[in-house]
Amino acid sequence: MKKHSSRSGHYEQIGEHNYFIPAPLPPNPVLDFDGDLLELYGDAMQSLGKFMEAQTRIPSKRRFLDVYIAKEAIYSSQIENINTTLTQVLEYKSKEKSENKNVQEVLNYIDALHYGIKLMHEKNLPVSSRLIRECHKKLLSGVRGESKMPGNYRKVPVFVGNLVPPPAHYLENLINDLEKFINESSALPALIKAGLSHVQFETIHPFLDGNGRIGRLLIVLMMMDSGLINEPVLYPSFFFMKYRSEYYDRLDAVRLKGDYEGWIKYFLRGIKVSAEDIVKRAWAIDAMLKECHAVIDSDLSRVRKNAVHLLEQLCHTPLMSINDVAELIGSTYKTAQKLVGFFVDHEILQQEDSKQRNKMYRFNKYLDILEREFAE
Repeated sequence: MKKHSSRSGHYEQIGEHNYFIPAPLPPNPVLDFDGDLLELYGDAMQSLGKFMEAQTRIPSKRRFLDVYIAKEAIYSSQIENINTTLTQVLEYKSKEKSENKNVQEVLNYIDALHYGIKLMHEKNLPVSSRLIRECHKKLLSGVRGESKMPGNYRKVPVFVGNLVPPPAHYLENLINDLEKFINESSALPALIKAGLSHVQFETIHPFLDGNGRIGRLLIVLMMMDSGLINEPVLYPSFFFMKYRSEYYDRLDAVRLKGDYEGWIKYFLRGIKVSAEDIVKRAWAIDAMLKECHAVIDSDLSRVRKNAVHLLEQLCHTPLMSINDVAELIGSTYKTAQKLVGFFVDHEILQQEDSKQRNKMYRFNKYLDILEREFAE
C-alpha cells in the first residue's frame, strides 16, 4: 500500500514496517537552479580548476597517492565512528594486516578505492552495480563487517534512524535505475549528478554494512569517471565530517521534504571547501620541500642522490626505520644510519620517542601539513 507520495519517493507499508521507496532520478519537478545554487556551482567548479592545477605541485604524485586517499578514508570512516589517525594508517600501510581493527577498516577503504579505479581503467567497467559490489567486497574483507554479505545486496530490512530503506525485493530495480542515471547522457552537470547519486544511494541503502563509505567512495569514482578530477586525491568527507550533523540533516531533508536543492547546495560547498583545502596543503608542501632541497644542496651535497631519493620516499612513507632507508637506497645499515643522522641533524626527520630497537623516524614537517586544520 502506497502513501505519503512526494517528490523524493513514497512510503509503503509491508507487514510491520513502513518502507521508504525513493523515486528515480533526476528529481521531478526538476532541480531549481536558483541564484544561490548557480553561484555555489560556479564556485565549486572554479575551486576544482585550481585543485587540478595544484596537483602539479604534489610531490611524487604517483608514489604517494595513498597518503591523500588515506585522508578521505579516515574522514569517511570517522563519520561512521571508526576513528584512527593518519600516522597510524601510514605506520601499518606496508604490512599485510593491521592488528588495529579501525586502521584495517581504513586500509580496506584505500584498497576498495584503488580496486574501483583499476576496474574502471583496466577493465573499462562503468560506474555500475558490479563496480559498487566489487568495491564493497574489498571494503568489508577481514573486518567487522565480513559476516554481512560483502559484495552482495541485503536480503533483510535495515533501519537507519527513523528511516526504513526499501525492502530487499526493490533493490535490484532501484540500483539499475541509479546506474542508468549515472551513465546516461544528461543536461545535468556531472558534479550535480554525483551529488544526487550519493543521496540516492544512501536512501536505497543496499548493503547490510558499509553503505555510507561506499556512497562517499561513489562520489570520488564518479568525479574521476567524468574527468572532474584525474586522481583520487580529493577528500569530500573532510567537509562531511566537519559538518556531520548538517550532512545527515540534508540527506534526511531530501526524503522528508524533497529538498534536493538544500542537499546539492551543501554538497557543492563541501566540494569547494575540500578542493580549496588541498590547494592550501599543496602550496604548503611545495614550499616546505623547497626548503628541504635547499638544505640538501647546501649541506648534504656529497650524498645528494641518496638524500633526494629518501626525501621523495618520505612523501610516500613519512615514517621509516634505518633498515627501511638501507633497503630504499641499497646500502649498508651504517650508511643508512649516517644519512638518517644528517636528516635528524638538519631537522628534516625526528626520532620517535621509543625504546624499541628498530627506532622509527618521522617526517614531521610533512605530517603537520597533512594533519593540521587550515582555515576555510
